[in-house]
Amino acid sequence: MNAALVALAAKHRPDVVWIEKGTWVYPPVLRTLRRYARFLVHYNTDDVFGSAGRFRLARWGIPHFDLQLTTNRFNVQEFRSRFSVGTLRVGMGFDPALHRPPPPESAGLAPGAIVFLGHCEPHTEKYILALSSAGLPVRVWGGTWDRATTPGLRRIQPCSQDEYAPTIARAAVALCFLSRANRNESTGRSFEIPAIGGCMLAERTPEHEYLYREGAEAVFFSDAAELVRKARYLLDHQEERHRVARAGRARCLALDLSWGGHIAREWPLVERLLVGDRLRPGVDDAPFWPGFRAAEPFCGEPTETNDEAPGTAGSEVGSIVAPPAEFVGGKRAERA
Repeated sequence: MNAALVALAAKHRPDVVWIEKGTWVYPPVLRTLRRYARFLVHYNTDDVFGSAGRFRLARWGIPHFDLQLTTNRFNVQEFRSRFSVGTLRVGMGFDPALHRPPPPESAGLAPGAIVFLGHCEPHTEKYILALSSAGLPVRVWGGTWDRATTPGLRRIQPCSQDEYAPTIARAAVALCFLSRANRNESTGRSFEIPAIGGCMLAERTPEHEYLYREGAEAVFFSDAAELVRKARYLLDHQEERHRVARAGRARCLALDLSWGGHIAREWPLVERLLVGDRLRPGVDDAPFWPGFRAAEPFCGEPTETNDEAPGTAGSEVGSIVAPPAEFVGGKRAERA
């Protein structure tokens, strides 16, 4: 692979070599690539400085890049302080070809249940056990569950890509847990679940509070007790969870949080940074909050949503109403 990469660069002599998750690109190869390309750009949606050992080579190669693109807020400052390399925070998103409401005949793997599709970490195991102990119908698919401390969870396997969207769409509730190993404040599921049309019950973070109006476009929790309480409420209130699912999807579409939407906004920023231009604070942070590109955390009030957002039909959005008291929790509940 490394030899093929060098051969392609030597043949085409591109302006930019773009490498995604360069876990197997050797640092000497990066040095060689600089003979044939004006700029080297590295793109990663994981925590390069986290506990995952697979990023060892990627860390060694950091100094050879002109620009690091990362979805991880913490990595932005770490790239700059440790390596003095140009860095830009970019958005996480969804793929419209994969993450969309499935056709009516697609039943999914657990219609009407609470589902989680993701890997195992200690806190996700704790949350799944809390739901199960409360007698709630929860089903799980994903990798690394063989590491679970609970023997009954070690048999969990990933589902196929073809079953991913139907399973989320036909579930009563789709869970969005965040990786502690990746230091996530939002994740791919934060965008995939609403885009598919699922009712998302997610960990409460400032980023989630910016993205979705609590109780209207998504539902949030901060601990196991709140998770169980809100999951039970959603199971018992079908119309409310359908309304949350419709509004959450509309929010994703209105902000254009797809991968295509991100690259359309971010490629011009990459070009400007590579030639030494500066970003425009606030303007270039769209569709996120001012300071997003510079890795500043969201500290303000969540963005208000309209019943008829630009680029979407009013019927897609549905009627946004004040969230029920059952949903209200956290410091931003006054938005309701």
